Amino acid sequence: MGLAAVEVSDENSPVRLLNAQSVIHDGGVDPQKNKEAITRKNMSGVARRTRRMRRRKRERFHKLDMLLGKFGYPVIEPESLDKPFEEWHVRAELATRYIEDDELRRESISIALRHMARHRGWRNPYRQVDSLISDNPYSKQYGELKEKAKAYNDDATAAEEESTPAQLVVAMLDAGYAEAPRLRWRTGSKKPDAEGYLPVRLMQEDNANELKQIFRVQRVPADEWKPLFRSVFYAVSPKGSAEQRVGQDPLAPEQARALKASLAFQEYRIANVITNLRIKDASAELRKLTVDEKQSIYDQLVSPSSEDITWSDLCDFLGFKRSQLKGVGSLTEDGEERISSRPPRLTSVQRIYESDNKIRKPLVAWWKSASDNEHEAMIRLLSNTVDIDKVREDVAYASAIEFIDGLDDDALTKGPDPRKVDTVG
Repeated sequence: MGLAAVEVSDENSPVRLLNAQSVIHDGGVDPQKNKEAITRKNMSGVARRTRRMRRRKRERFHKLDMLLGKFGYPVIEPESLDKPFEEWHVRAELATRYIEDDELRRESISIALRHMARHRGWRNPYRQVDSLISDNPYSKQYGELKEKAKAYNDDATAAEEESTPAQLVVAMLDAGYAEAPRLRWRTGSKKPDAEGYLPVRLMQEDNANELKQIFRVQRVPADEWKPLFRSVFYAVSPKGSAEQRVGQDPLAPEQARALKASLAFQEYRIANVITNLRIKDASAELRKLTVDEKQSIYDQLVSPSSEDITWSDLCDFLGFKRSQLKGVGSLTEDGEERISSRPPRLTSVQRIYESDNKIRKPLVAWWKSASDNEHEAMIRLLSNTVDIDKVREDVAYASAIEFIDGLDDDALTKGPDPRKVDTVG
């Protein structure tokens, strides 16, 4: 880009060139990431998220230590442990037998909790912590760990059906090793990847199952272990964050646009598409659909049925040939269907009717008896557009929250998948 400073006269005529230079504009690409074409904005976002993650992690560890002190557990620093892989051995012992010595038992539980809080695995951030309290099957990654444990040490411990991750790791360690083993994979560095005992990513439900077994074997009361359990697996929920990214309506700038998951938006989209359809009759002129034809197509598209509806289906329903339909639903010049063109549907309602069998019947029954405003409130909650804890006092959400609160932990995990529901307007 060329830049110049020119002196001009009172008559706005150029007099002389004061300075001139050329500037090479990098398009906002970070100089250190030219090959990957990563912008400065993206790189600053990575750093910002990393700082936020570390800050939240420090806060979580501090709150866990405070809670341990509240229940009378000592805080044992990892530096004070002198045996190799002692945390894993402590976790395995806690899940295997009851420790009679009260002081030793509390020290061991504290070591296990603090170790697990630092290596707790991954879970879907939209899942609540309490979903881990209910019974969850072990993950595929746990199965990989179990198979590896059997390959290292084919003893009774590795072959047990209910062995915890720590028990499997200890079984591999007990098989012996010539040099210090690597428990976790090394990835993302300049050095070649190094394989470890553990899978690349262990799931939180695996560690949660182990922690529940530890509390059960060590006879820790529920009013004590549940707060500790929630503190170990606590995570800031992204629910409600989408609401901050909703744009403003161009026709009414003081109001936010309707969410894509809302019935108002989806019904408007269906009506708008139907309005722009045209039929080519015997005459050369294209005609609009009649009111009855529009209503018939609308009723088909707003039905909760999960069966696919194509433009050909709508033409058959109205008694037209597929080639007669013009406008949005027209064929290509070669007379073929457009891959990207399909009639819009009420996808949010379809998700309600496609829910897991455990929750579908009560959810559909509630949906049929609820009002339109209550429907919209339920959709905002299920799509995680709003945080349920922040709208409990809002009357508009009362009926939907009452229904959700009436579900048990297992039913809550079987609800409509929020990843399949569009949220941002």
